[in-house]
Amino acid sequence: MSLPWSYTSRLGRDVDRWRDAGYIDADSRSKILADVASRRGLISLPAALAILGATLICFSAMTFVAANWQAMSKLAKLLLLLLGMWSAFGAAAVLFSRRLPVFGHAAVLVGTGVFGAGIMLIAQIYHMEGNPPDAVLMWGVGALLSGAAFGSGPALALSMILMGLWSVWEMSLTSGVHWPFLVGWSAVAACFLWLRWRPGLHLSALTLSGWIIALGEKLPQGPHFWLIALIGFGIAAAAILANRQAPEAFEGRVGAVAPTAANYGLSLGFIGLMLLQFARNIPLGRLSILAIATLIIVIAVIAWAMHTHNQPALWISYAAFSAEILALYFKTLGTLIDTSLFFGLAGLLVIALSTVAVRLMKHNPTLSEGGRS
Repeated sequence: MSLPWSYTSRLGRDVDRWRDAGYIDADSRSKILADVASRRGLISLPAALAILGATLICFSAMTFVAANWQAMSKLAKLLLLLLGMWSAFGAAAVLFSRRLPVFGHAAVLVGTGVFGAGIMLIAQIYHMEGNPPDAVLMWGVGALLSGAAFGSGPALALSMILMGLWSVWEMSLTSGVHWPFLVGWSAVAACFLWLRWRPGLHLSALTLSGWIIALGEKLPQGPHFWLIALIGFGIAAAAILANRQAPEAFEGRVGAVAPTAANYGLSLGFIGLMLLQFARNIPLGRLSILAIATLIIVIAVIAWAMHTHNQPALWISYAAFSAEILALYFKTLGTLIDTSLFFGLAGLLVIALSTVAVRLMKHNPTLSEGGRS
């Protein structure tokens, strides 16, 4: 599994400090850095160019179909696309067997793009009108199957994007909740998890977050922003619990996805709380209760993030705290006395919680150690 840049950068500074302190010698330092460098998984210039080239070829194939070129018969066009698709997949198999994965992934991406162009061409030939989003779904399923067969993260990423496009298109046509999206999302996300491909996990979390936020507006009874908050914090709690209780056989895969899921769940939960308070006009008393509850949750997450050395969660909490305070200021700007009273009470609450935290640290020194990350 590749290592994130932030980890390798921090490790480089740590090994220099260990060498200067005499814990390791220069030879051990070189071996550690060499081992980490071999697993960094950075995208090289050839890799970036290969993926960009594959993307351009995909758009070329779709433009070719969209142009409806009359110099060739429809059957000739279809045969040409089939030849291009299977040639791309065949080239991918050869490239992977020769240990050229970067170009193998690019070839798989070309094959899936040509497959999508083929769907467009068949719709042209037979003048299919039906339900247009179904074509996007079929393309997404094809990308999913090819990505799973070749273990290709970029092809699976295309599948996830197409699943999102399919759902957005369906919701725009029906003005309702598109529940089948969860089936497609789960299938692609499961493949990302199996491959342990970190960018795919982030893409999955972003896609699901967008769908859940849209869910608050699409439910028949109107905005259900509380549901967004509950789902977000529920995802975070489930991810934290799963990471602690994961069976040994699944520990590695759960460990790969749990931090990502927890952090995105926290972000979604805080977005839901912000929408509850500021998306609609609510009485000041209710606003105060929700704001105090939000600040308590923020401080609790900060304490947990420091204890578990979860730096992204810490920054998410800081951002949520800043956004909450700034939004409250503008929301209550017309009633300065109420604004002053709220900030005074919130300040007293934070100070009270800080004293509780100090006492907890005295009884449990590991909490203070967690804050030095």
